[in-house]
Amino acid sequence: MVLFMSLLAIFILYSAQSESVFNIKIVFALLGFLFIGLGNYLPTLRPNYFIGIKTPWTLESETVWKATHQLAGKLWFFGGASLTLLVLILPVENSFGVFMTGVAILALVPTVFSYVRFKALK
Repeated sequence: MVLFMSLLAIFILYSAQSESVFNIKIVFALLGFLFIGLGNYLPTLRPNYFIGIKTPWTLESETVWKATHQLAGKLWFFGGASLTLLVLILPVENSFGVFMTGVAILALVPTVFSYVRFKALK
């Protein structure tokens, strides 16, 4: 993860210096691959305070933690793949909006799901 983030930071700095428009699409595609990788990893996480979807509801209930991470793993894997493809296919002008909308969905759905699941258990 550290190596991936370091390479991404170097690529972003290079892109900013060269002012290339195409490079931003590559950055978004790389971030999409990061979501794919995290989507594969999330379902295997045990409850902890360091990595994962750490809402008050997931931290309080192991059942909610497991259900949330199972959903988020699938969502992030397929969402990351979709974002990667969309960003590479769409024009540069639309890539930023599509990517940010996708990331917002990938963040909000597991959060809302964990809250609803927690309330259903209570």
